[in-house]
This record gives sequence, structure tokens and C-alpha cells, in this order.
Amino acid sequence: MIAGHRGARAVAPENTLVSMKAAANAGAKWIETDTQLCADLIPVIIHDKTVRRCTNGSGSVRHKTLDEIKQLDAGSWFSPEFAGETIPTLHELLAACDEYGLNLNLEIKVHYEEEAALQVQKTIETIKDYGFDPDRLILSSFSYNAVQQCLEQWPEVRRGLIIEDWVPDIDRLDENLKLYSIHLDHHLLNEKLAKEITDAGKVLQIWTMNDPKKIEKFSNWGVSTIITDDPALLIAATHK
Repeated sequence: MIAGHRGARAVAPENTLVSMKAAANAGAKWIETDTQLCADLIPVIIHDKTVRRCTNGSGSVRHKTLDEIKQLDAGSWFSPEFAGETIPTLHELLAACDEYGLNLNLEIKVHYEEEAALQVQKTIETIKDYGFDPDRLILSSFSYNAVQQCLEQWPEVRRGLIIEDWVPDIDRLDENLKLYSIHLDHHLLNEKLAKEITDAGKVLQIWTMNDPKKIEKFSNWGVSTIITDDPALLIAATHK
């Protein structure tokens, strides 16, 4: 299964609605994207701690109001054709997922660990208020605190832990976090580790893998989802 990373960030500005549409048009059934809080405690869709890299503005996301964030151009940095694209709210993203038939792997991007519980609370409130189908949802994070809060605040939701350096004891993780999936930097993965994860009953996802030649290897190792910047490229490779 191929999932679009921040939509289809190889061909459209990441974490914008046009990027999500591009992933859907490529044939992706899942997207992986990021949410964090702005100053109004409204979840918005952006990866970085600041708006500098992916907009024409500067300053931290957490200290900008939604009105300020919505005035930013989140498309021109990528290409002039995307001028005027904005940073979506989580609510807008959920509506886009429904419109485009996308399932959602939502990373809770924790830049302030002391706010993890609040961030999870606002994220879950938004999803429930919108009425998004939890069967089409995974909540994931690098933050143990955030994943633990997902378990406490919404135990029915599927939870994934994102790992970029080393893999902790899977049995202990399962005892504490009751994980559905482990989302691993693909550079870390080998056949032995893949077997350990899948033998533990965890769904194995890898990120961010953009090489079509490696799909078969990872699939043979039990990887269920490949998160990629270019879903069209990888989906085309699986159909050859």
C-alpha cells in the first residue's frame, strides 16, 4: 500500500489541500500528514515549528492566530502556479479526505512536550466534532507522550509510534502504548527487524521511501505501507 507523504509533496506544496488532491489523483488511498496547534488552539496542517520554510511568512505556528496563518501564501515557495494556497485547518483536511476518498494517518507533531496532552485533546475534539470515520484513521507521533495521551483520551483509535533512530523493546511498547502500528525510517529497516515487528503483531509502515526499485524488497519483508513523496511514481511501479 502506497501512502502520500504530506499529500504528494514531490509535485505540489506539502500539506496543502492541492497536495492531498494530487495524492488522491495518483491513486493513493492513504495520506500521512502533520498537525499542530496555532495560537487559537485550533489544529492546523503544517510540519515545521515555524512557517518560514513553506510560506512567505516567518515566526512560530504556535504563536500565530488562525487569521494570521490564513493570510500566508503556502504555495508560491514551491511553484508560482500554486500561489495563494493556504495552510489548511484539520477540519478542512478532514473534509478534503472525505471529498477525495482518502484515509488519514495523522501525525501529531509535538514541538512542545509540555503541551502534548492539550494538543491531543484539541486534535481528537476536532476529529470527533467533524465526525470523521475512525476506521479510516491512524493517530501517530514521534512523541511517546502524545501516543500515550491518544490511548488515554480515545482508546478506540488506532495508534502508531514513529521511529527515526532506534527501535525500543516492542513488547514493552505494546504494554505501555498498545500500538496498532510502528512507522519506521526505511533506512533503519532490515529483514530481521521487520520480522520482529510483524511477529509482534504490529503493522509495519516505512517512511519516506521514494525508490520504486525497493518496493518488492520491503513488501517481501512484511511492510504494509510505504509512505512516499511521489505516490504516482510508486503506484505506477506496482502496476507494471
